[in-house]
Amino acid sequence: MTVQTPASEEDPTLLIFRIIQDRLRASVAREEEIDYRRVQDIRRTFWVARTSLFIVMVLSLPVFYLIWTLVGAMGTITERMEQMQVQVSTMRRDFDEVSQLIRTIEGSVAQMRQHIAVIPPMERRLFRMREDFDVMAVAMNQGITPHVVTIDQILAAMEINMAQMNQAFGVVNLHVFRMQKEVNTMSSPLRMMPFIGW
Repeated sequence: MTVQTPASEEDPTLLIFRIIQDRLRASVAREEEIDYRRVQDIRRTFWVARTSLFIVMVLSLPVFYLIWTLVGAMGTITERMEQMQVQVSTMRRDFDEVSQLIRTIEGSVAQMRQHIAVIPPMERRLFRMREDFDVMAVAMNQGITPHVVTIDQILAAMEINMAQMNQAFGVVNLHVFRMQKEVNTMSSPLRMMPFIGW
């Protein structure tokens, strides 16, 4: 900062000179600052370039290895593709055979439909037979079964009566045996007489 003197206040030339000088110094300082920033930018650019170059050099080996691996894999992939082509051609042949077999099966199914056409009348006849069997079963249950039950009851009663008759005949036989014994006992004195023959 310049100290203003009374002479400078009186002399406008010096004042203009000092203003120009201050402007020049400010311009020089600004230019220096711009140059300093440019140098810093250049240094940063060189640092980024060196770092990028180092990274590229470091990554170039794996990239080349990957490229070499990819080239080798492409050969394997080509072989596999050829094998797949052979298998696809085989599959096409198999599909042709399958389509031919399907056509044969369709013909067989058509024949089966003709044979199956006989089944519905048979089914109706079977339903009729089943209805007849149901009618017979109802008749058996309503007509014959009660009679069979009644006959069973009658036979059971007859068995009871026969048992009672057997018991009664056993008692009669016992009494007859006793009577025969008593008659023999009573007639024993008469046997002693000679004119009475037994």
